[in-house]
Amino acid sequence: MATVARKYDNDEDKPDERSADESTLKEVHDRAMRRFEDSAGPQTEIRAHALACRRFISIPGAMWEGAWGEQFENSIKVEIDKLSRGVEKIVTDYRANRIVPDFRPAGGDSDAETANTLDGIHRADGYHFKAQQARDNAFEEAAAGGFGAYRLCNEYVDEDDGSSDEQRVNPALLIADADQRVFFDSNAKLYDKADAEFGFVLTATSRENFEEEWPDKAVDWPENIVASAFEWFAPDVVVKCEYYEVEKKKEKLLIFTQVLSKAEQRIWESEIDTDQIAELEAMGWKKTTQSRDRRRVHKYLMTGAEVLDDCGQIAGPNIPIVPVYGKRWYVENQERFRGHVSKLMDAQRIYNGRVAKLAETDALSPREKPIFLAEQMPPHLRDLWAKQEQERHPYALVNPVIDPVTGQIAAMGPIGMIQPPTLNQVTALLLQIASGDLAEELKDPDEVVANTSAAAMDIAATRVDDKSAIYLDNMRQSVQREGEIYLGMAKEVYFEVGRVLETMTEEGEDGEATLHAPHTDKGGKFTYKNDFAKGRYKVVVDVSEATATRRDKTVKSALKTAEVATLAQDMELAQAAILTAVMNQDGEGMEDLHRFARKRGLAIGLVEPTEEEQAEMQAAAEAEGQQPDPMQMVAGAQAQALGAQAEKDHAMSIKTMADVRLSDAKATQTLADAAKKKAETREIQDRPPLIEAEPEAGLPAAPPPAEPAPAEPQAPPPVEGGYETEGPQQ
Repeated sequence: MATVARKYDNDEDKPDERSADESTLKEVHDRAMRRFEDSAGPQTEIRAHALACRRFISIPGAMWEGAWGEQFENSIKVEIDKLSRGVEKIVTDYRANRIVPDFRPAGGDSDAETANTLDGIHRADGYHFKAQQARDNAFEEAAAGGFGAYRLCNEYVDEDDGSSDEQRVNPALLIADADQRVFFDSNAKLYDKADAEFGFVLTATSRENFEEEWPDKAVDWPENIVASAFEWFAPDVVVKCEYYEVEKKKEKLLIFTQVLSKAEQRIWESEIDTDQIAELEAMGWKKTTQSRDRRRVHKYLMTGAEVLDDCGQIAGPNIPIVPVYGKRWYVENQERFRGHVSKLMDAQRIYNGRVAKLAETDALSPREKPIFLAEQMPPHLRDLWAKQEQERHPYALVNPVIDPVTGQIAAMGPIGMIQPPTLNQVTALLLQIASGDLAEELKDPDEVVANTSAAAMDIAATRVDDKSAIYLDNMRQSVQREGEIYLGMAKEVYFEVGRVLETMTEEGEDGEATLHAPHTDKGGKFTYKNDFAKGRYKVVVDVSEATATRRDKTVKSALKTAEVATLAQDMELAQAAILTAVMNQDGEGMEDLHRFARKRGLAIGLVEPTEEEQAEMQAAAEAEGQQPDPMQMVAGAQAQALGAQAEKDHAMSIKTMADVRLSDAKATQTLADAAKKKAETREIQDRPPLIEAEPEAGLPAAPPPAEPAPAEPQAPPPVEGGYETEGPQQ
């Protein structure tokens, strides 16, 4: 397949041949100023309130800003912050439940392996650019004030390498003070602003840096910010605007079809030159054309007076700005939003005001004050009483009052007492109401309460967690939009055939992926994997617990499974559960144990081997084929010994049967000989007597031959398994 060259300039580049003429740029600037006024003007009050909410919990003294603080101009102003804990609870829930996009195939030439590659590249890009900081900042601004945002951009892999145009996609670039810096098309009604036709990002930079880059062009962009308080120390900055505008133009779409395989490539005419078209046609690709509307996004950099830079079209068909809302509504065709602080600001102000009144009262009248007559307090005693609190005198003196008529003492002690002021009932009631309204924010669902059941505590924890649910679900929609924008940019930034990209697993392990890598699937079909421009992919996002939390739960669940399996005498399942628990444990020095458990898991088929592990297993198998394993040799010797013993037993069985047959044959022959001998004897007895010779003198006559007794049959020898019950028949 021919390589299709694409070039999308980094969105921070200086203008080049793409720049339009001055009249066109003037029209763009005028159009942008009108659109900004229409979008930002109606939201000036809402944006100012969002800023006030963020200041309220983050800047010391901000709780007394505005008309409320003017009533206490010369009074004590205390701040007992009871709102930050609620915001921190929401932020903690978010950080404990990280939200990431999951790319999945959605038809066409898409496949699961390429989708997994997208997941890995997105994680690696996010780690490289520290994208999580931008997401966290946007979420915290949304939780406190109601609105936050971040954006995506593409950057060169190595700015110092002039010989390479390779770029990477930054999935999250921080935008500070988004409620004052980010504006969208007022006609866009979707949460993620996917239907917006334009967008603004205002960026503040120091005046020195701005003038160094753009001499004599330091003109601020109109910010439409309602200042809530005078800042004694504020940086001297210049605000410039990044203006994104959607363009829909007719463009030719070239469709190349392979005559033999019917494979298809679709390339926009602006992304391919005539030489590449000729190369494809020479390779057997048939070309057809269609006229299609193509959505592109044009970026401009401008000040309040002029367009500084025509940055041209950016990668991807989407405005690369991701909004994050706390809570959001449309009321009277006006978008409105708020965070956690907004509805509790008045209760916090009343509480602080009443506590400040108590502090002031206590400071002015700490105790009762005695009242004396003037003649009781001569000058030397006045200092004694005046400095009594500071010098802590052990006693105090006064002069008695003498009656001039009688000469007797008329008075000795004070003639009266000034009582300290008592707490006003209205003040006490206000303090009680405000404290009750804020008490809910101080509840800790993890705090163990006496005489409270676990079920009741779980219900209380669920009620507290419900406060975070809307914020987390809104962040889920924002991260889904991030994935959609990232996918559109990745299709046009990651296109080089054979380029090796960094990937990262969910556990943080590094890897690599090759773009347009040749691949043959299980069905024998040849294709190219990791081609993001082919096929359709969707982005699915779920709110899930952090990896460490999920691992802890996995360990507990696996150990419980192992316990149940052991009781059920299923030792194979118990071993698998224990290995799963070990592989998911975190801790210092667990790496060796993890590797050991994984090897055991590979041996029993619990885990699938990686390509590297598969290669190692094949090499080990080949080595074992050349040099047998000693255990296998022992097992083979045992098998041979068992085989020899079996053969010996078989031979002994055959020999025993032969001996039985031989004994039978001998017994039969013995009986036959006995019968023959008996027959011969009977024949001799039946013959006529012969003439007996006279014995010689002196010698006895020979006795007649005795008749032989018949031979008794002999029992056959025993055979294996018993004895025969009957002898052989004659």
